[in-house]
This record gives sequence, structure tokens and C-alpha cells, in this order.
Amino acid sequence: MNGKFKTVSAPGFLTLIAVFLIITLASVGAAALSATGRGGRLTEKSAERLDTYQAAKNLSAQRLSEIDGCIAAAADSGLFDMNFEAYIEECEFASCRREGNFYIVSCSTPIDERASVYLELKVDAFPTDRRGNYEIVRNAVVYDEEENEDEERLNVWQGF
Repeated sequence: MNGKFKTVSAPGFLTLIAVFLIITLASVGAAALSATGRGGRLTEKSAERLDTYQAAKNLSAQRLSEIDGCIAAAADSGLFDMNFEAYIEECEFASCRREGNFYIVSCSTPIDERASVYLELKVDAFPTDRRGNYEIVRNAVVYDEEENEDEERLNVWQGF
């Protein structure tokens, strides 16, 4: 052998770490880009949901105004207890029932297939003024519960 040594270079530890970091950063970048795309779609869906909610809320306010008109017209007629139910029946969106000295008027405005804006009023059956008296008892978003009877229940222990 001659006096020169030949060194064989194999990939070292630092080279392996650098390759690993490049692959890791590339995959994290791809995941971030993918999440950004999904976030944009989520924003669009949220905006659509907010628009339908606002439209239902506006329609509910318009219906409340029509019910208020029915209350005023019945009170103005002088025969509130005789005319009020007839006026409410003309409004196809509202229902009315009598409970003692009050009428309970309820109205539901659908937002979508799962939710609706529910409005409930307590109307004095014997108003003292020509405008009529009412109180909003409930104004809320109500979610319909879907019961799927075809779905099999899992045989899982529920505990004590």
C-alpha cells in the first residue's frame, strides 16, 4: 500500500437530520395549505348560515309586527275577546290558545331544516287601552331533535 489513505464518506448524522427536517417541514407546509383551503369553505358556510339566520330573524320581527296589528285591531274593535282569535287565525303563521285571562300566541319561523326562531306572546284578554297589552314570553332559536328509529343502538355498557 502506498502512504495515502482513502476516506470513504458516508452520510453522516447531520445529513440525516437535515433530510428529516426538510421532509417534516414540507409535510407541515402541505398540511397548512390544506387547512387554509378548508378554512375558506368553513367561512363561506358560516356566512351562509348567518345570512339565513338573519333572514329568519327579520321575518320573525315582521310577523311580530303583524301580530301586534291584530292585537291593536281587536282592541280597537271594542270586542277583543270575540275578535282576537279570528284575527290571529287569518295569520297563517301563528296559533292562539286561551289560558285564563290571557291568550298565548305562538309563532315559529324556520331557519333551515334543523332550527327555527320561536316566538311566544302572552296577550291580555281584557285590555284596558285601545292598543292592547302583550308581553314577549319567549323569543329563541329552537333546534329540532331528529330521532332516527332505524338506527341500531350499540350494545355498550352504560355504567351504573
